[in-house]
Amino acid sequence: MFKKLAIAASLAGLAMSSSMAFAVEPYPQVINVRAFVPTSLFVIKPQNPDFGRDEVMSQLDSGEMSTIDHIFNLKHTDPKGSINALIDGTASLYNGRDNIPLTVSVGGIELGNTTTEIVNETESVPGVQRTLRIKADTPSATQNGNYTGSFAVVFEPVIKP
Repeated sequence: MFKKLAIAASLAGLAMSSSMAFAVEPYPQVINVRAFVPTSLFVIKPQNPDFGRDEVMSQLDSGEMSTIDHIFNLKHTDPKGSINALIDGTASLYNGRDNIPLTVSVGGIELGNTTTEIVNETESVPGVQRTLRIKADTPSATQNGNYTGSFAVVFEPVIKP
């Protein structure tokens, strides 16, 4: 009897140790967090913090593409400070075959690959709101399919002499 009990106990111990060997593995969850804390001297902030993630343009009945408009809060508190902006990258939509150029402007001032003043020193101190507008050229009859584009608008603080 004792022999049977010893064998049963050792088999139970073996079964429990083998089940622990096949235990569920821990699952690490990667979390990416991004934050920007502006200085009190220079602040550029879109009114919607999600702006720029997945903006969509659609073709209107007229054949033109819809525009993307978004308001930005702009401030440079130095009395000699103005705000410039430029486009980093190529502002266009591309489908792997051809592209549709985009025009990007802030407050009606068209941006390019060189820095351009968008807010002067008088307006920048109290802070202003300006609309960033993205407008596509009208697609030709052969331009169809899924188009995507990615570029950056770089806002720069400038101190004037």
